[in-house]
Amino acid sequence: MNVLWILEDALRPDHMGCYGYKRDTTPNCDRLAREGVRFDGAIATAAHTLPPIVSMLMSQWPATHGVVDAPRFIQWIGGAWDGVETPLHSLERAGYCVDGELVMRWAPLGFRRDTRSDGITAYFDSHRQDKWFFYAEPYPTHLPYNPPAEYFEQFLDETPTPETMARMEIVRNFLIVHPSGMISKLEAGEADPLPDDDADEAHRRTAAAVDLEPQDRGALEALYDGEVRVFDDLVGEWLGRLEVLGILDETLIILTADHGEELMERGHVGHCSCNLMGTLYDESIRVPLILRYPPRLKPGTVVDAQVSQIDIMPTLFEMLDLPQRDWMEGQSLLPLIDGDTAFREVAFSETTPAGWQALSGDDRQIFAIRTARWKVILHTDARRSSRRLEIFDLARDPGEVDNLAASPPVAAAPLIAQLDEYIAQQPRYLD
Repeated sequence: MNVLWILEDALRPDHMGCYGYKRDTTPNCDRLAREGVRFDGAIATAAHTLPPIVSMLMSQWPATHGVVDAPRFIQWIGGAWDGVETPLHSLERAGYCVDGELVMRWAPLGFRRDTRSDGITAYFDSHRQDKWFFYAEPYPTHLPYNPPAEYFEQFLDETPTPETMARMEIVRNFLIVHPSGMISKLEAGEADPLPDDDADEAHRRTAAAVDLEPQDRGALEALYDGEVRVFDDLVGEWLGRLEVLGILDETLIILTADHGEELMERGHVGHCSCNLMGTLYDESIRVPLILRYPPRLKPGTVVDAQVSQIDIMPTLFEMLDLPQRDWMEGQSLLPLIDGDTAFREVAFSETTPAGWQALSGDDRQIFAIRTARWKVILHTDARRSSRRLEIFDLARDPGEVDNLAASPPVAAAPLIAQLDEYIAQQPRYLD
């Protein structure tokens, strides 16, 4: 069995056809869902890229692995994890080529080679006789949103005003798009520990301020949907090549996202490292999760239970008959897929409001615990000198607009206790 893990940056499930979206944004992803398993309750561990990637590939909560911000990243990439065993090391020992696109940024996880210059379909061709684990990390749905004109126009319901189009020019051309009156690390001239030397021209770090208006949302969503379709085209290209090579059904395909994306639900666009206004509301942490492997996974299966990104790697290990490592905190999803209803009830998420673009000295932190019914969000700081709670009944208030913290429901108390316990954990590998 080969493994193609597709991680699309900032992909929202509710803008995909297989998750009920009315627009034809994802015909190829929809095919994967029809021919595989779709998870309707997948939750990201953070609202920006790095912590979820480590969480997925280590099967650990961010409070355990600790790689949650730029200072920790500097320690991590600088050798703090030298000698740490990872699931990718286990795959390599099992005879797998462990490669990917734009992955050497995450080298401590066990990646050996970045194949960006070769091309993904060329990788399939050259490794047809090998066992491989390939991690594809495309970027279309990450800001800036600038799809081909025909895709933008396809998803427009009405012609935008000139004023809206002027604001959309910012969205189409800048990676960091924040409201006025704020400043990013880039704009402040602070050094970034992760250079963008390997980024394509569209995704090099640039920044601009824009104050979006309610009437802009249609054009904004058309731009985003156009980029979703660009991503879906890539998925179709990869599936087509695997079919031509005769190895599609021999390849486990995992399709997910690192985090969600805000599309003006709170008045701005993007996620924390782009808009400096990061949150843990569902638009930021709900992600798609689709698995396709016909020899083991029944086509058309839908799993409603809430799951976390940390559950993907244990699932892969069980499918490969590899032993689970004792430091994996996730659970295999195979019992859920096979109809078992018993599963962990909570998922944890965390973020810093400005993500990777947080200025030096900005120690604000946000943590959340979520069940299928309830969500508790805690706004605090690294010194725990402040504490502000939000409590939402997701069954009655899926948009998370009615904060119940002033009169907390009985169900909130044990969740608050669990969240405090989660926050008190110390990173296992970093000081």
